[in-house]
Amino acid sequence: MGYTCLSDHDSEWVEELLVPELEKAESSFALCLHKRNFQPGHWILDNIIDSIEKSHCTLFVLSEHFVMSEWCRYELDFAHFHIFDENNDSVVLILLEPIDKKSIPKRFCKLRKVMNSKTYLEWPTEEDMRAEFWHNLKAALRRDKS
Repeated sequence: MGYTCLSDHDSEWVEELLVPELEKAESSFALCLHKRNFQPGHWILDNIIDSIEKSHCTLFVLSEHFVMSEWCRYELDFAHFHIFDENNDSVVLILLEPIDKKSIPKRFCKLRKVMNSKTYLEWPTEEDMRAEFWHNLKAALRRDKS
């Protein structure tokens, strides 16, 4: 399972494109999403921590909305600890739109560090490039799974 960290503003892209593409039968890669996988009645932060710890990788869906969200920063902070401090290097970065690293708020210094140390996938605006995007994403997830 892959924990998916995203801004609520990007949930439409995740639900309409990412989930169907990754969870269809031949791909069968389960995603952990706030809306459907968090335990009702539990603290949000506890759900985040528990989900990241149980997932074999963390997907970050990055956008301008992501870098403006405090909740995304909390998720990034915990995932950063899990990734770097526990030597668990299973993170996949998806850029929904170009983000100038210089425009990332200072409180997101860990995001800058991750973006400087990991190759990320950019969502193509050209539809004919999307098959390659999906192929590369699935390859990254298979690599992290093994």
